[in-house]
Amino acid sequence: MSRKYINLNKEFYDDYAKEYFSTKLLLLSSILSKPDRFMDVLYDGEDIKVGALSFKPDENDLAKSELEKYARLELATTYYHCIETFLRLFLAHVSIPACPWLEISRDTDFRKFKKTVADILEDKFKYADTQLTLEENLLYVFYGNYKAEFFSDHGITMEEAKDILMKWIKWAAKDFISVYDYNAFKHGLTVSTDTQGLTIGRADEKFKIEERGDALKFIAKKQKKERWVWEKKYVFTPLDFRAVAIHIYSSLINNLLKVGRITYLKEEKLDNLLFLGGKDAVPEHFYQMVKTENELGISLQGYSMELLYYKMNK
Repeated sequence: MSRKYINLNKEFYDDYAKEYFSTKLLLLSSILSKPDRFMDVLYDGEDIKVGALSFKPDENDLAKSELEKYARLELATTYYHCIETFLRLFLAHVSIPACPWLEISRDTDFRKFKKTVADILEDKFKYADTQLTLEENLLYVFYGNYKAEFFSDHGITMEEAKDILMKWIKWAAKDFISVYDYNAFKHGLTVSTDTQGLTIGRADEKFKIEERGDALKFIAKKQKKERWVWEKKYVFTPLDFRAVAIHIYSSLINNLLKVGRITYLKEEKLDNLLFLGGKDAVPEHFYQMVKTENELGISLQGYSMELLYYKMNK
């Protein structure tokens, strides 16, 4: 490997903000758990200082309800930021290129990246200019050179470990493909958080579908045969699941970075990896734990209401 790649790789792995998502999760969860304490710190009479900027907040600047709303919205949308980062880092490492930093910097065409993610979801992904599939280096980039004995000691085969990782990768790909609420948030903050509920069927019926909990609200455009229509959409965003998912994806990001240091910086110590062992260590299991159960086995993801505003196709 040339010296220029060695220097770039060292700079990349040394400077990468690997604790970004775990720190953000900790702070946002703490706000939601103890909003009064954060309000006390904010209005403790001392100046807030950021470099040369210094100011003392007025007690009317921020209500506790607004602080909680901010934390809920930020936690819900941080989930999308986290899975996009995870997918980009994974794709930059899985082919074992000379310099993952260059691979990430090369992938600036969002449509092309989204197509690559769609290929993952449909099992069509191939490394550039090769016939290698996504799974060829899968275990290595997340777990390093662990042998079959390591996995059997954890009660799992290498193939099962690979399947579990693929479930997390495909879950991230699935949610990334349909990030209408995240896009609305990025492009003008036209999304809000709320508590919503919906029941399909009579309340006293055994066979009914219902969901209650945190939801994001936004307006989306949908194409019909002869016109475009706008609809108000509510997407249920159980924050407890999203917090768990952020923790796991953030830990898998750290796995990629730690194995990357072994691969590119020739370090020898590989420890404190997140190992997803056991058949329940999959996103579907955690997601069902927080969803409302029903006799039909159907999970309600959200709902929409068509608005009276439309535009004809021309």
